[in-house]
Amino acid sequence: MHINEIIRKRRATPPKFMTKENIEKKVIEQMLENANWAPNHKKTEPWRFQVFTGDAKEKLADDIYCLLDEKIKKGTAIHPQKAADLRENIKRVPVVIVISMQRDEAKRLPEWEEIAAVSIAVQNMWLTATEMGLGAFWASPQFLPLLNEVLNIHHGQMAMGFFYVGKTAMDYPSPGRGPVDSKVEWK
Repeated sequence: MHINEIIRKRRATPPKFMTKENIEKKVIEQMLENANWAPNHKKTEPWRFQVFTGDAKEKLADDIYCLLDEKIKKGTAIHPQKAADLRENIKRVPVVIVISMQRDEAKRLPEWEEIAAVSIAVQNMWLTATEMGLGAFWASPQFLPLLNEVLNIHHGQMAMGFFYVGKTAMDYPSPGRGPVDSKVEWK
């Protein structure tokens, strides 16, 4: 596919529209390699990824659910259905990639630039998945900061979400975009 076509075909494909069919490791490795080529200032390369498949993915889903259930019982404002949905989504897809940002220790850059760099890395993965005919979805639940221990988020890191990858069970329609000229001013 041509880059213009890949960009336009990229979709946020919810896990319910993905199959459980396994994805080859080399496919995920290519997505991660392309993520690694995202631009960033000062060569901080702040993107960090943890790839979960198989039994490790199942354990992650259950560990997160147990933690959230415990927090709900202690009065933390988490909707129980959101916790159940997260567990189901993790179990539903063949690959879950935990996305995090490693802050530059010297803080040579504003934090937003590090977050932007990670976002670009994720877009590189997403476009690679699209080119390979896969569906992908980036989820960042409100209670994500509560999961740091379960997600093994280290000092100086910030969890940025879950990236679900799978083969699509059906075509997911384009939501379209408004005209670009409504968002551009020529000076």
